[in-house]
Amino acid sequence: MTRLADNALPTRFRFASSDGARGSDDLVATVQSRLRVVTVVGVVTLLAICLNYSVRMLSLSGDALASMRAGLIANSVLFPPLALQAWWLRRSRPRAMRTLRWLETGFFAIISVFFALQMMSDFPSIVPVLDTAPLDLGYSQAAWMSSFIVAYGLLIPNRWQRTAGMIGFMLGLVVVVDVLCFSRYDVAGAVAATYLVAQWTVLLGFTAYALFGAYRIEAATMVARDAVKLGQYVLVERLGSGGMGEVHRAEHRLLRRPCAIKLIRPEHAGNADVLRRFEREVQATAALTHPNTIAIYDYGITDDGTFYYAMEYLPGDTLEQLVMRDGPMDAPRCIHVLRQIAGALHEAHSAGLTHRDIKPGNVMLGARGGVADVAKLLDFGLVTAHKADADAVGDTAGDITQTGMVVGTPAYMSPEQCAGDQQPGPASDLYSLGALGYFLVTGRSPFEGRAPLQMMLAHMSEAPPSVRTVRPELPASLDALLQRCLAKRPADRYASANALDIALGSALTTD
Repeated sequence: MTRLADNALPTRFRFASSDGARGSDDLVATVQSRLRVVTVVGVVTLLAICLNYSVRMLSLSGDALASMRAGLIANSVLFPPLALQAWWLRRSRPRAMRTLRWLETGFFAIISVFFALQMMSDFPSIVPVLDTAPLDLGYSQAAWMSSFIVAYGLLIPNRWQRTAGMIGFMLGLVVVVDVLCFSRYDVAGAVAATYLVAQWTVLLGFTAYALFGAYRIEAATMVARDAVKLGQYVLVERLGSGGMGEVHRAEHRLLRRPCAIKLIRPEHAGNADVLRRFEREVQATAALTHPNTIAIYDYGITDDGTFYYAMEYLPGDTLEQLVMRDGPMDAPRCIHVLRQIAGALHEAHSAGLTHRDIKPGNVMLGARGGVADVAKLLDFGLVTAHKADADAVGDTAGDITQTGMVVGTPAYMSPEQCAGDQQPGPASDLYSLGALGYFLVTGRSPFEGRAPLQMMLAHMSEAPPSVRTVRPELPASLDALLQRCLAKRPADRYASANALDIALGSALTTD
C-alpha cells in the first residue's frame, strides 16, 4: 500500500474558497509575497513623487502651489504606513490568509482613494494648459490609476469576479473625480471631451488587460491545482464525480502510464471503519485478473483520511453513454458484451466477492489492443464479500453488514437488495446483469419511468415485461434468458455466472 508522505491532497482540498478567505500554504505565500512587492513599489513610487513635487513647487504659485503642497503632505503621511506594511509582510513571518485578504482590500482601496485625490490636486495645475494639450494630459492623468489596476489584476491571485469588483471601485473613483473637477472649473466642451476620451481609453484598455489576465491566471491555477501529486501519481483531469467521491485521469510519474484515480473522502464513505473496509476489499479485488475486470494498480489513504485507488484508464464509453447515443444493440452484440461481464463476475464470485452495483454506467466498452467492443467491469472497489466467503477476504460478516452505504442503483437492483439484504450473493449480480441486458436491447431498464421507490417495489413484486414487447424481432431465446436472470427468487436464476455464460453462448443457436 502507498501512503502519502506529504500533504499534497489535503492542500488541494483546502484551496481558496470563493471569498478567498482560506487557501493552501502555497497560495498564502504567493498572496503575501505579491502584496509585499506591490507595497515596496508603492514606497519607492511615493519617494519619487515627493521628490518631483518638491521640484515642481519651486515654479508654482496660487491655487496650483496650494494643491501641490497638499499633495506633498498627503504623500508624506502615506509613506510611513506603507513602509511598515512592507516590513510586516516580510517572508520570514507567514501571515494568515484571512488577514492578508483584509489587508489586500484595505490597501488597494486606500491607495485608489489616494490616487483619486492626487488627480484632483493635480487638476488645478493643468487647467491653464488643458486647451493646448488635452490628449496628452488625459493620458497622463490616467497613468497612475491604470498602473494600479494592472498591478491588482495580474499580481494578486484572485477569482476574476473579485478582481472585477475592486477594479470597478477604482474606476468609480475616477468618475467622481472627473465630475467634481469639471463642475468646478470652466473648460470648453471640445477640450473636456478630448481629455476624457484620452483618459478613459487608457483606463478601459488597462482594465481589459487586467481582467483578462486575472481570468487566465485563475484558469491556469485551477489546472495546476488539479494536477496534484498523489504518491507516485499526478492527477491531470477530473473525469467525473458521484455520491462516493470523484474520479481523475492520472499518470504514473515514473512509468508515464495513464491511469484513473478514484478518491473516496471520509465524509462520503461514512466513517473511518468504512475506509478500512475499502482498504481490505481493494486488496482482495486487486488480485482479480480476468481481462474484462478493470485492473487495480495501487491504493492508499491520505493524511486527511481520503481513500484512493489507482486503476487502469479506459478510453471509450460506458454502456449507458453508448446506448443513449447510438440506440439499443442488436442481439449478437448484446450477448457478446454480457458474456464478457459474466466472465468477470465468475472470477469475482469464485473469489467470494459480489459486485452489488451492476449497471450500464459501470461497464466501459472500447477498443483494447486493436480488439473492438472489449467490456470492462468497473467499481470493484465497492464490492462486498458474500457471507459464505467473508473470511476469504480477511473480514467478518458483521463488519460488512453494518456499513450503512447505498448498495445498488434502483433501476438495476435485485429483489433481495430492494428488500434490504446487506449481504446479497452472486445471484443478485446475475439479476442486475439481466436488467443490464434488458437495457442494452431496449434502451430502457425493466421498470423505467417510475420513482426509485416504485422501481424497488416492482423488482420485488412485478414480473418484468418481455423485451419482445419492445422489439419483436429479438430472439425468443434471448428473451427467455433475460427473464430467467430476472426471476424474483435467487434459486430460480442461473446457478452461477459461468452457467449464464454457457447459456449466452448457445442463445442464438437455439432459435
